[in-house]
Amino acid sequence: MTGSPAGQASRKLWSIQALRGLAALAVVAYHAARHLGKAVDASAITRLTQPGHAGVDLFFVLSGFIILHVHRADIGRPQALRRYVWQRFARLMPIYWVALAATIALMLPRHADEVTAAGVALSASLLPTVQDPLLGVAWTLQHEMLFYGAFALLILNRRLGLCFLALWLGWGISQFCGLVPSGLDVPRLTSVFNLQFLFGMMAAAAVASGRLNHGRRLAAFSALLLVVVGMLEATGRMDGYGSVARLAYGAPSALLIAGLAGWEGQAAKPVSVPGVLTALGDASYSLYLFHLLGIGVAWQLWLRAGLDPAENLAACYLFLLAGATGCGLACHYGIERPLLQYLRSRRSAGLARGQPRDTLDPAVSAPPPTR
Repeated sequence: MTGSPAGQASRKLWSIQALRGLAALAVVAYHAARHLGKAVDASAITRLTQPGHAGVDLFFVLSGFIILHVHRADIGRPQALRRYVWQRFARLMPIYWVALAATIALMLPRHADEVTAAGVALSASLLPTVQDPLLGVAWTLQHEMLFYGAFALLILNRRLGLCFLALWLGWGISQFCGLVPSGLDVPRLTSVFNLQFLFGMMAAAAVASGRLNHGRRLAAFSALLLVVVGMLEATGRMDGYGSVARLAYGAPSALLIAGLAGWEGQAAKPVSVPGVLTALGDASYSLYLFHLLGIGVAWQLWLRAGLDPAENLAACYLFLLAGATGCGLACHYGIERPLLQYLRSRRSAGLARGQPRDTLDPAVSAPPPTR
């Protein structure tokens, strides 16, 4: 693993990239076990992988961290809004539309009645409506769109953005405490999930302060906390889908990210991270969008091979995992990366002279070491 010399602000945070890959793998493991459990008794595997859905919580915290870390200098600079909106659109929407189109194509033969013009339009827009998108996992992207909009307010006007974030924080806390009247409950806007973006922003602010010492110990401690929370859920001692779990998973995730970024940012040389994890981190968005398709294809291949999933439970589960991961990687290298390269070239061609080159997938870079 190579990086720019220590002391340069452009050195990439490889640990954060690897964390993206781990979050995606956790979600894949969770869904593969659920898919298998619908056909056979896979209770042992489903209990073990139950906390895997918390990869979504980690993704939300990571998103809050990355956006503030990358766009902190744009806050209060309305002239930066156009570039910010373009980056967010290009990174989020084109490959999502490909995944949505594939989902609709698979739904039409047996579930054509569920594919309506209004449903397609709402799904394609990712507007934070009560209705879930046709691509099931895209409900998380509706929260992402809300957060991107909130950060856009910060870029337009610092005070306006801070006021909105304070209101959002207060609303989220009120929702957590059960103080929001049912008539004022707007599912996406008032969800406790949104607090996790703010946790990520707090982590980014702590790293930017340069006062975050002992990052490695903080990362180890918070990773242990996440394991403990996961064990509580796996053993039935905590409802992993409730509001308490959003804080129980979200707060340690923010500490973990802050610890890793602080440690790596102050390291004298680039931190060595297994290449497979950084590759999965690069492909994490495609892996998230397409893993259910990969699980479905792998399941059909397994059945057509005449193998009994109950008698070969572990092998079948690993096959589903491999199918999901392979599908995500193939879509990343075959579709997502070419799309991003094309959009980069189009954007670069339209840049005004003297402006810095845009990046559609902002490198998560370390601040200069403080020592």
